[in-house]
Amino acid sequence: MRLPRVLVLASLFLLVLSLPGWPARSVHGLSQPVSTVQISPVGTCCYVVNDFFTVNVVLILPSGESINGFDVRINYTNAFTTVSHGVLQAKTITYSNNLFSAYSGSVLVECIDGTAVQGSSGCPSEDAPIGQFHLSEVIAGQEVVGPATGLLFSVEFQVTGSGTSAFAIDRANLVNPHPDSSNPQLINPVLIPVMKQDGVFGNQGVVAFFNYQASDPSVTPSIIPNHQVIFDAGASFAGNGSSVSFRLYSWDFGDGSGVSNVITGATNTHAFRAPGNYTVSLTVWDTKNETGSIARKVMVLPALGNLALIVKNQLGTVMRGNVNVRVFNSSSSSTPFISKTVGASGDLQLNGLSPGSSYYLTFSGDTVESYSKTELIEPGLTTYDTVYMTEKSPPPDYSGLIYLGTILGGLGIVSAAIIYKMRSRREDSSRRPSQKTKVRK
Repeated sequence: MRLPRVLVLASLFLLVLSLPGWPARSVHGLSQPVSTVQISPVGTCCYVVNDFFTVNVVLILPSGESINGFDVRINYTNAFTTVSHGVLQAKTITYSNNLFSAYSGSVLVECIDGTAVQGSSGCPSEDAPIGQFHLSEVIAGQEVVGPATGLLFSVEFQVTGSGTSAFAIDRANLVNPHPDSSNPQLINPVLIPVMKQDGVFGNQGVVAFFNYQASDPSVTPSIIPNHQVIFDAGASFAGNGSSVSFRLYSWDFGDGSGVSNVITGATNTHAFRAPGNYTVSLTVWDTKNETGSIARKVMVLPALGNLALIVKNQLGTVMRGNVNVRVFNSSSSSTPFISKTVGASGDLQLNGLSPGSSYYLTFSGDTVESYSKTELIEPGLTTYDTVYMTEKSPPPDYSGLIYLGTILGGLGIVSAAIIYKMRSRREDSSRRPSQKTKVRK
């Protein structure tokens, strides 16, 4: 029985969450512009204690792309707790007028500070208990087609103190249903490339803030070694709402390259030499010589790619451990460099593959028809794919005929034995003298 599409998408989200050490971003190709999930406005200013304000999470979907599911999780700093007033407390999530509102959507996750909102099925175990909000929604049978720009959801905050709070998009998964070309009734959901643009709230002093992104997202939206990264501090502002200009931006990229001072503008570029987690610090000076600082973590991924496969039959049921997968550098190669069997959940994970390469994969097994396909690997991303196999027809079952033949053969032998004995008795009888004949002496 084919699973509902909503359940398939939910399973895909769970698969993404289970992959260790890699960001929840994946790709089915970078032939078109990259989608963006962003906080709007980037900077929110000047609300005082007990005020309420709203932050929007917006999607920019380019032409040639489509989605029918999203999974977005956002961290915010200096959150209110029972022991500290902090700066902000997230109160409600609103999505009734979002891009999916024209369709019949299903909310899979709706959580604030690790607590499920009423009507939600619960929060994933890895959700933070404080300083985080999380929404996941899917639509079945329909999709939002780009170009499209609109709301994914809004979050209302209550101001609980003075200071700053940064909004950092921890996860931004956008799901393209990607029907299987051989059978449109079977979907092959993939996560599309996405860039993330964060935001900040402040109501005191100089609020320093920066966003960053790869200089050429068409290569990869991930931050990888030896590729330029654009750092933009243009969203910095004065927390009292006054109009100020900044005369100096001082950057420390946390990789031993030293301090970079920029006087002429709010943007700077930098390339990291090796993968790792770097603390990038920014200090800004305004024309009154007042300063503000911020430090953010930047993850630089290896310039390699991953491949995550799910193998199913034509009914959408996973093939559990009975399919062998061989990976070749090209279709002309005769020797595979990887040979594995899919796992008990029909899954196969291949890590550390060279990017920009097309790998040739073959699938075989005793119960399936052989199959092959090519997968393109992108730097710093995980390529997800669902492979649908055709199961072989089982061989004719002659066991019943053999059993019947055995019985009939046995009956034939018994019958022959009985007939033989009956004939033998008749012959013996014909040779014996009659009891009525008297023997004379």
